[in-house]
Amino acid sequence: MSQAQDRIKDQAGPCGIICVSCPLGSGAVAESAGQTRKHISDCKIPMWSPFVPGGEIIDWTAVDRGLDWMEKYAVCAGCGNGGGPPDCTIRICARERGYELCSFCPDLDGCAKFEWLQEHGIQLKEMLKESRGLSRGEYIKKMSKQMPWKA
Repeated sequence: MSQAQDRIKDQAGPCGIICVSCPLGSGAVAESAGQTRKHISDCKIPMWSPFVPGGEIIDWTAVDRGLDWMEKYAVCAGCGNGGGPPDCTIRICARERGYELCSFCPDLDGCAKFEWLQEHGIQLKEMLKESRGLSRGEYIKKMSKQMPWKA
């Protein structure tokens, strides 16, 4: 288990995201950015890219800066550790109402706060509805294989 995964192994956000399954929480995005930077360097892609259609217009310095940023910062600590978007309406609402998971909220069915997560929000909301009454630990155990993405 990676250091990022170990830090969030028993976490789930109030929205139902199981942190270790999320590509940001698990460190998969940051790791991929680091691997991509290494491949670009090892294969000397900036050197030969001008000879391939469209390659002459790529700003490889900017690409490197972007990948460096992702490697350092595209890692979510999980809601329980202060990660995630600071203005997440789902987390704010759950904290105000005292819910560890939104599955405990009687207003979940009509809740519009999941819309910013688009199709993932629809799936997460359905998973939460299906898991009403489960503790966070039980939810994580039951739903970890059903997350909308695989890390």
